[in-house]
Amino acid sequence: MRRLAIVLVAIAAGACGNKGKQKRAGDAAPVEIVQQPTGADAGVAGGPNGDEVEPNDGEDVATQLPLGTTLRGRIEPDTDADYYKLELEDPGALTVEVKEVDGMDLNLEILDAGGTLLARSDRGGVKAREGVPNLGVTPGRYTLVVRAKKLPAAKPGKPVKAKPGKKAAATDAGATAAAATPVYEITAKVAAPAANAEREPDDDRGTANDLIVGDTATGFIGWSGDADVWKLSVEALSAKNVVDVEVSAVEGVALTLELTDGVGHPLLVRKAPRGAALIARGLVPVVPAGAPPFHYLTIKGDRSNHETAYQLRVSEKIPANDAEAEPNDTPDRAMAWPTERTVMHGAWSPGDVDCYQLPVEQTARTIEITIDPPGDADLSAEVQIDGKPVGKGERPGKGAQEKLSVPIPAGVAAILKIKGTDASAEGSYDVTIADGPAAP
Repeated sequence: MRRLAIVLVAIAAGACGNKGKQKRAGDAAPVEIVQQPTGADAGVAGGPNGDEVEPNDGEDVATQLPLGTTLRGRIEPDTDADYYKLELEDPGALTVEVKEVDGMDLNLEILDAGGTLLARSDRGGVKAREGVPNLGVTPGRYTLVVRAKKLPAAKPGKPVKAKPGKKAAATDAGATAAAATPVYEITAKVAAPAANAEREPDDDRGTANDLIVGDTATGFIGWSGDADVWKLSVEALSAKNVVDVEVSAVEGVALTLELTDGVGHPLLVRKAPRGAALIARGLVPVVPAGAPPFHYLTIKGDRSNHETAYQLRVSEKIPANDAEAEPNDTPDRAMAWPTERTVMHGAWSPGDVDCYQLPVEQTARTIEITIDPPGDADLSAEVQIDGKPVGKGERPGKGAQEKLSVPIPAGVAAILKIKGTDASAEGSYDVTIADGPAAP
């Protein structure tokens, strides 16, 4: 009887040790349970930081993106589009960032509640960080869309013979690489604009930001096609003073400055090389009769950069004697050369062109022109009559003196045009004119 009890205890212990175990056939991998969103739960993220919830390829199933959180997503397949929704309760400046990933060229779009495109970030190139830095928003729903641009097919290379025993390993490696779709991260936040910072939208004169002489303002070329308009009051400027406009460099962006008067008439267009500061010195305020005493400055870029802000500053100064007066970038706005002067002091910066209308004489003559540039500028000169060049000076090299000898017919207005290479640095130069031998 005692022996029977021992046997029964052993059997019971074995049964308890196998409790909860399931049998499986062969070496099949363990089952991974994935929770799929259904019905009204589609597109709702489960925590402050997490992953997108598929399907989210449309506004109706967009993944909820709470402010201040980071979500991870994949563009898979390459025609996929990931939609995220933002529900904003307060106005402010919206900043969205999509971190770069290897092997993919992503872009970001921001839509309002009606589906209208508000901003698009497409900086171009694989592994480029996309984002929108300071989009003006009001309470309501916004949709963020992340897509990938299709990359050009790689050129076929020479076939490589596989070594014996390596074929299977190579195939497995290729399958693993194809399956490893890179993961991007997206985050969004809303904040109040900083002091002296642009407030979007500001892409026309009606929404322009106020700009005060002597202050430094900041702005972003925040998305593709972004234009920032600043309204500068020139009413308090002295009639004898001029202003300098300085826009700091933005990495990877070629900046453009467009200057108009108070009624929108263009005064100057200045474009700097990519990654260079944009500077316009010696601008004479122009206020047409009956026009308001304002100038409008529009800052643009050939591409966006949501990571680096530009600084904009307008300062007032008294011009030096014999100094050029801007704007004089085009022949129709050429500065009239004072008849009593033989020397003028000019200022040049990347993107600048200086035009001077030479004095008109009633007899044919030859003019000798000499240009002394700064040591780190490579300038060239050209004399035009009726828009056609009649003399050039293009001696290469930084700091090289340019000399021209040009015959000018009687009664003709000739234009002296001075420009430089993009590699030249900002600096001042002297230009001298003198009468040469009598023209035939």
